[in-house]
Amino acid sequence: MPHSFGFHDLHNLILILALAITELAPCSSALHQSPDGNYLLPGVVGDIPYRNNLTLDAYAPPGQPRPAAVIIHGSQGNKRTHVTPLFELLDRAGYAWFSVDYRTESDVAEAVRFIRCPGRFNISNDSTLIGQESGAPIALHLATQGGFRGVVTFGAKLEAGQSQPLPRGTRALMIQGTADPGVRTEIAEQYCNGLPNCEFLSVPGEGYDFEHWHPAHWAWKEVFTAWLRRDRRGLWKDITYDYPGGRPLLMDAFIPSGPGPFPGVIMAHGGGWETGDKVTSLSPLLEPLARTGFAWFSIDYRLAPYVHIPDELEDLRAAIRYVRAHAAWFHIDPTRLAILGESSSGHLVAQLASLPCPGCEVQAVVSFYGVYDLQRLASVPEWKQWVPHWFEKPSPEVLREFSPIFQISPRMPPLLLIQGTQDPLYDGTLEYAARLKKAHARYELILVDGAPHGMEDWEGHAEWLSYKRRMVKWLSDVLGGDGAGKDTSK
Repeated sequence: MPHSFGFHDLHNLILILALAITELAPCSSALHQSPDGNYLLPGVVGDIPYRNNLTLDAYAPPGQPRPAAVIIHGSQGNKRTHVTPLFELLDRAGYAWFSVDYRTESDVAEAVRFIRCPGRFNISNDSTLIGQESGAPIALHLATQGGFRGVVTFGAKLEAGQSQPLPRGTRALMIQGTADPGVRTEIAEQYCNGLPNCEFLSVPGEGYDFEHWHPAHWAWKEVFTAWLRRDRRGLWKDITYDYPGGRPLLMDAFIPSGPGPFPGVIMAHGGGWETGDKVTSLSPLLEPLARTGFAWFSIDYRLAPYVHIPDELEDLRAAIRYVRAHAAWFHIDPTRLAILGESSSGHLVAQLASLPCPGCEVQAVVSFYGVYDLQRLASVPEWKQWVPHWFEKPSPEVLREFSPIFQISPRMPPLLLIQGTQDPLYDGTLEYAARLKKAHARYELILVDGAPHGMEDWEGHAEWLSYKRRMVKWLSDVLGGDGAGKDTSK
């Protein structure tokens, strides 16, 4: 029997036309009523009218046009409530975003048309819909009309049998708390399972409002941002790799272009176990590694005296486990992984080399001017006062236990030691190398003649910079694989 054209068909046709037709006349400028933005993120243009008395907030910074995300809040609040954790995450993932106030699905469709009007905002043609709670069905239904690369839902309120196919090439991510009495998680999961390209993440013990989820469940943030980035390469900022004590530990990552999988280098800054962060001390290494086909990960870790050296070692182990567990996100080969440190973190990575653990194995270790004998360091007057910061109960036995020079084994992964000859730690490195040789451990020593402590002070001295080429070659020889050691910048 021929299908009769009814109200539902007319409704869908209107939505399709609203999303597909752009204005023939030039777009008007995006006027706004709130010159201070949304008070939540710098650079936001606030309260832009798009239909009658309805407004949206827009974040589309200058520079290269960004993919766009349209945020549809749930039944409670408005465009500046309940969805606010998404704003910084979207910026971190390289997106422009638009948070919309609305009354009906037709309003959201009009907001999308308004946003997409050519030249109005600095965005690309790549767009994603994000819906929370009652906004999730709207996002999913609009996505069925085509024109979107992806759709994300949080705590989707769906009815059984609501599933509709998404167009080919449209990806979906559904994040669902399992403890919301008003939402049936199994319906959302069945919906996702019925889609050709959908990832489902259940968050046990939480409701639909992700704004109030416990930090123990914040792993969804990294799943969300990795999903948004898709195959995008280059620099990724502020990835949370662990939550010791409920506080996030961050890393930055660089992913090279090309098919991969790439060898990876995890880097820990120095600073006497008490100072520094993921953007200090190691900056001279970032470009040579990136240009020669290595993915790298520069990490924060907890610092003394708030924690002790054993805790710092656990943070480095957590970083290794995280990178290995998410190798597909980062396009790396988890069997070709190195860890690198300098000064105090040179001590940490050398200690890790001696004491492997399940799930945090590495295939190479690089230590710049590390501390290998804590007993010797503790005997130096200017350092003795700091020993109580490093261990809860320092003793000669504890200092020996955490000194790499006393933990050498021929089963250690290959080590590369890089040392300036005018560094106070020079003699300690020579002694450590001699003991590695005696134990038949695999190692190489690169001496930088006349160089002081700290690779940042080596910059500007051409006679000291050959260590970069030699380090890249050593890593390439040990880790191997396509692209490693080859300049990919051309």
